[in-house]
Amino acid sequence: MVELAAKRVLVVGSSGSLGGQLTRQLIASGATVFATASSVESAERIPLGVSLRLVLDLANPASIQGVADHLLSIDTPLDGVVLAAGLVGFGSAFDTSPTSAATLMQVNYLGQAELISRLLPMLTARAAETGEGFIAGISGLVAEKAFLGMSAYSASKSAFSSYLAGLGMELRRYKITVLDARPGHTETGLAGRAIFGTAPAFPAGMTAAHVASVIVAGIIDGKRELASTDF
Repeated sequence: MVELAAKRVLVVGSSGSLGGQLTRQLIASGATVFATASSVESAERIPLGVSLRLVLDLANPASIQGVADHLLSIDTPLDGVVLAAGLVGFGSAFDTSPTSAATLMQVNYLGQAELISRLLPMLTARAAETGEGFIAGISGLVAEKAFLGMSAYSASKSAFSSYLAGLGMELRRYKITVLDARPGHTETGLAGRAIFGTAPAFPAGMTAAHVASVIVAGIIDGKRELASTDF
């Protein structure tokens, strides 16, 4: 069991619908939350009650390094990281440009992996002091099942899921639990903000509040995987 009270948690993508719900529920559980958004404008949507707001553009390596350096420089080491940021795009392989596919891979996998890599010295040192730490990422149902017209998006999320699995094995000896959450379609509005293509007609999805509650419970219970059927 992970006791969230007094834990310091970074929520990446706190300005989004799901990230915002995760932020609120972590704060309600007693955690101190540091929050990121991709721009100054979107940072205004970060929920009240966070202790620190940061602008983090996962498509920009300089931004990733800057945020990581700032977090490593302050006297409040992190106990955990929740990765709730991402982009989506729709279209066949014929219609998806290499640039668009690369953007999805950068934001949904490479940028998040780089951030974690830069924060690992702090996270492992903190876990050595407290005996526990956690990283939670959201890969989604597309990491379990392929869907028509979503090959590039699925590839980026599947890569992220594989990364989380490998990272989890590596960090066991440091007493850091890595959770891969794979919820199905969730009503976050992300599909309507696709960077390319048009979303198909999805059935009604789960609420962001429900998905966030399952993820937070998974963090508390020390789970390493939340399959789509767990939601």
